[in-house]
Amino acid sequence: MYDPERGWSLSFSGCGFLGFYHIGATRCLSEHAPHLIRDARMLFGSSAGALHAVVFLSGISLDLLMQILVDIVQSARSRNIGTLHPSFNLGRHIQKSLQRHLPDNIHRLISGKMCISLTRVSDGENVLVSDFQSKDEVVDALLCSSFIPFFCGIIPPSFRGVRYMDGGASDNVPFFDAKTTITVSPFYGEYDICPKVMSTNFLHVDLTKLSLRLCSENAYLLMRALFPPDLKVLGEICLRGYLDALRFLEENGICNRPHPCLNLPSEELKILKFTWGHRSLESPPRAAAGRMKPKGDELLDHLRLSILPWDESILDTLSPKLTAALSKAVKNQRGYMSKICNFLPIKVMSYMVLPCTLPVESAIAVVQRLVMWLPDMPEDIRWLQWLTSSVCSQVMTQLFPISRSQTPASGQQPSPRDMKALLPSLLSNRGRS
Repeated sequence: MYDPERGWSLSFSGCGFLGFYHIGATRCLSEHAPHLIRDARMLFGSSAGALHAVVFLSGISLDLLMQILVDIVQSARSRNIGTLHPSFNLGRHIQKSLQRHLPDNIHRLISGKMCISLTRVSDGENVLVSDFQSKDEVVDALLCSSFIPFFCGIIPPSFRGVRYMDGGASDNVPFFDAKTTITVSPFYGEYDICPKVMSTNFLHVDLTKLSLRLCSENAYLLMRALFPPDLKVLGEICLRGYLDALRFLEENGICNRPHPCLNLPSEELKILKFTWGHRSLESPPRAAAGRMKPKGDELLDHLRLSILPWDESILDTLSPKLTAALSKAVKNQRGYMSKICNFLPIKVMSYMVLPCTLPVESAIAVVQRLVMWLPDMPEDIRWLQWLTSSVCSQVMTQLFPISRSQTPASGQQPSPRDMKALLPSLLSNRGRS
């Protein structure tokens, strides 16, 4: 929680393709309480949360970050079976984007300011990394924190010679001190910045520090974290993050909900394609709803239906820049090819020919991955051999616990007590010889 005397930190949870929520929340904090991010002692993140925090600390604009996520989502949704298609390589997309957009001194910008949550494959323990020596180490750590076994591949990536996987497997909301950490999550649960639901259901489940309310909304969000929905839905999730962050600031008395459109020049207001800011401050929210929304734009229809009644006036403070960027992303999606591909006969035909095209596309994808795997093949094979021997050793330990306990492990150094017990026999054997 925000504590001006003791200091505070921010933690962004892992959420897959729901990272748009973090963009909305960060946009709100940057506009209404910039000191929360500027003066934070530490930023924590896991998986998509770590990606968001690192990109934000690098100085990349939130609009560019949104465009990067939009490109990845469009690449995933361009295939019939989405992220399950063999030609879709999420890790490859993330690596290319990070290498292209992150500055060369990113390791200096985030060292000591950012903790990335990793899960060590060998023992499943959580590791927080905050010191980096190069840009490649930052990219490797982010790839490890975002690697979901079997969903992103079979062989996990490595960081400094050690294999890691998704940080959410061991700690999805990392922090050092819960009392001074502002937690951000797109899931309904017990976080500082998260969606709220009015329900009599108080059942929660905790998974690797991820507190989830047992509700149908969370079931939908968990599915969409791995299988991205339409950009219009992701736009709603982004604006939901903005509103939830603003509610957090108001409840803690950090800001008083200023109207962002009052600070914009008149020229910028004229070029905005979509904004909630054209309503009069004296007009009631419900009465002005029809006048302020342009005809034909349905980006926030579902948002108005799902927002809590007592919280509807918060729509007055939506960021015009954020809504304009989201409207632009949705508009760019509606090209001629997209309209043609979305025709029902075209979609039905594409699914009908899928049994014929999928084997060919799978073979091409396998060949491409083998070619890209050639430089790392020797190291990965050695790791697979080590993993196989480790699993066999554990199985033998479980099958023969008595014999294994009496036999010292290979490569294990004898203890001083064992050396004292063996010393007389060694001396006697030496005297005989």
